[in-house]
Amino acid sequence: MTGVERPLPPPTADRYSRQILYPPIGAAGQARLRAARVLLTGCGGLGAEAASLLARAGVGFLRIVDRDVVELTNLQRQSLFDETDVRDCIPKAVAAARHLAAINSEVVVEPVVTDLHAGNLAELLEGVDLVVDGFDNFEGRYLLNDACVRAGLPWVHGACVGSYGVSTLIVPGKTPCFRCLQPELPPPGSTPTCDTVGILGPAAHLIASLEVARALRWLVTREAPQPPVLVSADVWDLRFQHVELPPRDPRCPCCGERRFEFLERGPAPAEALCGRDSVLVRPPSAAAPDFTAIATRLRRAHAEGGSGEVLANEFVLRLRKPPHELTLFSDGRAIVKGTDDPALARSLVARWFGA
Repeated sequence: MTGVERPLPPPTADRYSRQILYPPIGAAGQARLRAARVLLTGCGGLGAEAASLLARAGVGFLRIVDRDVVELTNLQRQSLFDETDVRDCIPKAVAAARHLAAINSEVVVEPVVTDLHAGNLAELLEGVDLVVDGFDNFEGRYLLNDACVRAGLPWVHGACVGSYGVSTLIVPGKTPCFRCLQPELPPPGSTPTCDTVGILGPAAHLIASLEVARALRWLVTREAPQPPVLVSADVWDLRFQHVELPPRDPRCPCCGERRFEFLERGPAPAEALCGRDSVLVRPPSAAAPDFTAIATRLRRAHAEGGSGEVLANEFVLRLRKPPHELTLFSDGRAIVKGTDDPALARSLVARWFGA
């Protein structure tokens, strides 16, 4: 396990006293949680609630990776954020770190505002004991599965849409991997998303709670349930299922044949974000954009009638020019709302941000 277990001083013991009273955790288990290091891949409906629960439980280190800013539509289910985060256009990872510091100052939170991809995933996995899935897309989960199987790192899968969600613990070598369960990536647009059919806050919170419960048990015991199980729940129809998973597939391309196809794919220069009428545009170079210079140029153009409303802070620069909204991040990425055409999105980013 990464980290060093250390005795809990009285204030910490008071904070976690009800959790320590639970026999499967106890004082020794609480010390293991304090020494644990967890990566959350995404800080949306699942990731934000999972981050809150993990911090409140006393997991010592949380690395939160998210590529987006807090939007008004998030507040319906993402209780870690508030209207101030929306107004100030704060990246989710940064907003989460700020709020978690007020919830539990003993926890170290490392916010990472970036697009998680094959080129940076290995670095983001460095030094963690467990990964909690906060993705809102299949591509991310296949990529994470490849990386975790290759590294021998356990991860907790969770997914939620509408009123329904699922969760399971994946431990390389001991349970089937994600690709054993779903061998092929579904075609684009073939599965419902939160942006096409919606999502209920109670559903997201329930699945996040199931994810965190599995995470805490693994961090305390390092035991995978046998046989491995997947839990599904529908909070609207009050249906719950507990399904035993099949054994690992020896012919699985990932954990059986150890072909990490999703890690080998390079990120596309631009890609439509499923169901969001938005496109993610990745930078051609690693150079950080100069927000001050770009904002000054855009505001001058606005004064001359050629640009739109500009908002800038230390994390992002946003240009609202109907029917499009362009958000530029400090790592050079941009998200263009109002189109699902990657070519148009790239041309808009090049035109207004010069990238």
